[in-house]
Amino acid sequence: MNSAPVRAIDPFGLRASSALRGVLFGTAASINNLRKDIDGGQYNSFIKKNYHVIEPENDFKPMKLWRGINNYSWIDCDWLLGSTPNSTGWAQQNGMQIRGHTLVWAQDKYTPDWLLKQESSLSSDKVKLLLSDYIHAVVGRYRSKVLWWDVVNEAVEDSKNNSRPFNLRDCFWYRKLGQDFVKYAFMFAHQADPQAQLYYNDYNNEDMGSKSSRVLELIKWVRSQGATIHGVGMQWHIRISRTVNPGDQHYQNAQRLIDNDFDFMVTELDVAIPINAGNPRDPNDLERQGRLYRALLKYALHFSPRCRALITWGFTDRYSWVPAFYNNTEGAALPSDSNYQLKPAYMQMQEELARVLPDGIYRLAPKSQPDKCLSTYVNGNVSRVQLESGGCNSAHQKWNISWLDNGTYRLSSQNANASALTAYNVTAKTGGVQTNNWSSNVNQEWVLSSYGNNVFRFRPRNAWWRVFALHDTSNVGIVDFVQNDALRWILTKV
Repeated sequence: MNSAPVRAIDPFGLRASSALRGVLFGTAASINNLRKDIDGGQYNSFIKKNYHVIEPENDFKPMKLWRGINNYSWIDCDWLLGSTPNSTGWAQQNGMQIRGHTLVWAQDKYTPDWLLKQESSLSSDKVKLLLSDYIHAVVGRYRSKVLWWDVVNEAVEDSKNNSRPFNLRDCFWYRKLGQDFVKYAFMFAHQADPQAQLYYNDYNNEDMGSKSSRVLELIKWVRSQGATIHGVGMQWHIRISRTVNPGDQHYQNAQRLIDNDFDFMVTELDVAIPINAGNPRDPNDLERQGRLYRALLKYALHFSPRCRALITWGFTDRYSWVPAFYNNTEGAALPSDSNYQLKPAYMQMQEELARVLPDGIYRLAPKSQPDKCLSTYVNGNVSRVQLESGGCNSAHQKWNISWLDNGTYRLSSQNANASALTAYNVTAKTGGVQTNNWSSNVNQEWVLSSYGNNVFRFRPRNAWWRVFALHDTSNVGIVDFVQNDALRWILTKV
């Protein structure tokens, strides 16, 4: 399939498209940016249109929250989630799910300075108590509001061998508690919220290399110790040179986790390309980057639902960490540029999620009445649609279905290609459907969900949570979603 073009269009959006494909889309975001509604509202509006999950970049990290023994800074996280069990914050008010990152970051440079300064005077028992108090305080405060936690982050060292079990890093927690700090962290998190999904998170653990093998050994050991652990976060901070293909080491590693009964997530995806003065050195790299984002989405879809989500580490190059990390030699790593303009990466993902049917001429029959077909008829000056019986070989009983590049389709009767299937009164108990002259109106754009065996659901773009359905013996309209064959359509290409 050719690359999806960058166009001055309003896309259907990754949030809705991914919901229809059954995979969660997420992004890292700054609570401070959300609170300020920065960039004239573009930051917040982009998130609300495209993502189900927010992973606060720094706000749940110990260096931000943990100010001292029994001393916490809750202000930002309370704004996001609410400060009491029954209160709500921005996340709930905007239909967002939250992934907590991270309870224990197993590197000294990311451990609170006040804790490091007391290291020599703290006994192992005291450190275990501090860890328990901290995790119970954070996870308990947001119990049932944070669905997933990165309990331990980046505990396995990159080097090939060291003397520590599982190649663990030399960090405060290891020096005081040995390898048990990993086990304790998961135990305490589960005690604080038994419903939360608990993850170990790391980078360079995406393929079948030594680091991913050690991560697997570590999490299997944690489980063998009686602690609850549900899965692995794979960060996927990668560069344009990476390739991801079905059956390769990335797929093998994911399958290895599943075979050991672990879920996984893509947790921090970005794809760096060479830049000069902030711009790609080779404009063609944007297309290559788009294809790589699409390959990662295919990977996530392939393993869904065991791959629980695909989360990018931000969404606009304006706030990406990548250029600073690479001394401004690489960057432009996210799906939109510094001005929130959509890049091929975005459009490739939109297409992969939503383009589920090849363009062509089709007959449409409700699955509940497969001997009938959708057809047009003229009633006064308005073209209506209804079901008809018979051979369904006339032009008014066939539909030209064509992709619109923005995540939606146009449906035109073969005998009136200048018109298009149009939804109206879409929020009424039974919304209406007719054909009107094509005007590129959102009421004329349709999104499709595939159910296999040439069976699909049609949904109006501006009410995608509802469906186009047969609602009595021959009439059609827009109705609420239920599991019913009258809401499914058999498409036969002619």
